[in-house]
Amino acid sequence: MKAVVLAAGLGKRLRPLTNTRPKHLLPVCGKPIIEKVLEALLLNGINHTGIVVSYMSDLIIKYVNSLGLGMEIEWIYQKEPLGTADALRVCEKFLESEDYFIVVYGDITLNSYVLRDLIKFYKENRCDGVIEGVYVEDTLRFGRIISRDGILEKIEEKSMGGPGIVNSGLYILPYEALKTSKEIKLSRRGEYELTDVLNILASRDYKILVHTSQHDWWIDIGSPADYLNANIKKFVEEYGVSVVCNSEINEAVIAKPPSMILEGVKIDKNTVIGRNAFIMKNVRISSNIVIENSILLEGCSIGRGSILRNVIVGEHARIGEKVYIEGSKELLIIPPNTDIENNTLIKNL
Repeated sequence: MKAVVLAAGLGKRLRPLTNTRPKHLLPVCGKPIIEKVLEALLLNGINHTGIVVSYMSDLIIKYVNSLGLGMEIEWIYQKEPLGTADALRVCEKFLESEDYFIVVYGDITLNSYVLRDLIKFYKENRCDGVIEGVYVEDTLRFGRIISRDGILEKIEEKSMGGPGIVNSGLYILPYEALKTSKEIKLSRRGEYELTDVLNILASRDYKILVHTSQHDWWIDIGSPADYLNANIKKFVEEYGVSVVCNSEINEAVIAKPPSMILEGVKIDKNTVIGRNAFIMKNVRISSNIVIENSILLEGCSIGRGSILRNVIVGEHARIGEKVYIEGSKELLIIPPNTDIENNTLIKNL
């Protein structure tokens, strides 16, 4: 079975973090999101994958090629990010010999066991395809799945809200989905939507089953808060309530669980790495600093006596001395490559 990974989106809701890299390369627990997706495919015996790219495609290609995954990868270019159904259309040559195939969004928090269960469910049931659904408390932001007896009737965009099952961005689809993708029209968002393809197949009595995992695995990384929550959730899932530290740090540094410190990090004395702090590679942290509920991306530096709470610091940003940054209702983002002067106060209401 072949797989298609959709990695062409702009990641608008995560700007300015996605001004310098595609959303799919943002790290979750130290690994870019797309790497975790590819690992899940490999662990399930999927060795031939097409990756659809557009925005900053060179960065994705360079990173994935550097991994040496032992997977046969074909790079498929979407000239413009015109939506998920358009991304499927450009895979026509790659999928021409396939009766069915996996489609997965390259920015979801996929686990190998979720994909394993989906493939097993598909093989055990006589059906044309399967969509992975997830339960959420409020469906307003998502595509709500309407089904009867486990069979898809419709994916309802912009629903009335309330609890329900929504589209996770993981599918096993028949080749007919590719044909149908050529029939649909632009949505109100100005994109060709894969959900419209599924709705047409359902209306033509294709048996698309809805599968829901017993695992609480999924986070829609659509906002800075979602991005931090994804790191927290996946860290606890993988490491428990612990401290992962891959650098040698000063013995006078206090690190509280759950937190992660990756390679090449330097932290001076009398600094507190608080709960839910994720420090990526090659970060420089001076003395007498407090960091909690925050992500520090690669190569940034924090000056002496600063306090950061509820913040995402972009890569190679430089925070001066005695700087106080705190997000409250919303996380604050310090854009990549930014300089923050000494004695600066940044706080939202």
